[in-house]
Amino acid sequence: MLLLALDTSTRQASLALCTEEDLLGEYTWHVGNNHSVELLERIQRLFAESGKTMSDIDGVAVATGPGSFNGLRVALSTAKALAFALHKPLIGVSTLDVIAAQQCQWSGPICALLEEGRYELYAACYLSDQLYGEGGELIYRLRRLSDYLLQTPQQIAIYLQEQASSWVGVPGERELPPFLLCGEINVASRHSLYAQLQEQCRFVNAVQATRRASTLAMLALQRFHDGEESDPLLLEPLYVRRPSITTSVRKQPLLGGRSNRTPGQRPTGPSETEREEGAIRH
Repeated sequence: MLLLALDTSTRQASLALCTEEDLLGEYTWHVGNNHSVELLERIQRLFAESGKTMSDIDGVAVATGPGSFNGLRVALSTAKALAFALHKPLIGVSTLDVIAAQQCQWSGPICALLEEGRYELYAACYLSDQLYGEGGELIYRLRRLSDYLLQTPQQIAIYLQEQASSWVGVPGERELPPFLLCGEINVASRHSLYAQLQEQCRFVNAVQATRRASTLAMLALQRFHDGEESDPLLLEPLYVRRPSITTSVRKQPLLGGRSNRTPGQRPTGPSETEREEGAIRH
């Protein structure tokens, strides 16, 4: 199965074209805020260099977040458009799942992290199970232990300490394996986590934690073979916290909100009347 995988969840972007056995091409780069400008150009270049065309793919995988509001929507809208136009299956995978999957050889608990930008972190915890396929092939499968969280570094550290025994505790053994902390986190967050967890944690450096779309593709292929598939009409970004979009105060009387006018008072000027009429029309 030939899969195109897209990830523009943060200022780091990645895309890959691969099958279960072969990686035909992959780009991973610092995109900044140019997701919409650079993604399609890189996709075209990837297909040209691999000698494939859009019609050759059998499915599309996309990272659904959490992450950048605009970045997530660029990859998701592109993936949906391709799935619709080519009549191919679409598979959405959380960005935190991708971060954790890249550390799947770690035998203990994994905590995937992303900066939210308000001194909070997105987080999710996992264990990686080892399975054996035909011919002795080693296969890793992620098992998510927690919900997708949005908390301060201190809250996350406390949460990990509270849950560690129930997740990875072994009867008769007092010591617990350390958590592997990985993802896009700044120095301040790292220091806060380490100050509280100390020997209960290990960190993956930024280069080793870089998200790669080939990992996203492998997760998507596993889910596709398990019979999972996303509905392009229903698949939405995983924000954890909804974007800060406010309702217009000017239109509140028309939307069931509370009006500042006293009963029987007419609108005070033509501009308010025009706004109300425009709101009704739309």
